[in-house]
Amino acid sequence: AATWAVFESVGALPETLTDVIRRIYSEWFPATGYQHDLGAPVLEVYPEGDKISPDYRCEYWVPLKK
Repeated sequence: AATWAVFESVGALPETLTDVIRRIYSEWFPATGYQHDLGAPVLEVYPEGDKISPDYRCEYWVPLKK
């Protein structure tokens, strides 16, 4: 069992997802007081679709601890 923060990335891979991940660790974590729970895996969810499309949507799931 884990608590997750789910972030959506919109745009061509890998650039947009890389930017989302950078912002999670440099902006979101410091602003919220949460920490990455290293005891659970990070999940990257890639639905069917054109991964280089500017409209492609995927998710990055980060396990949390307070």
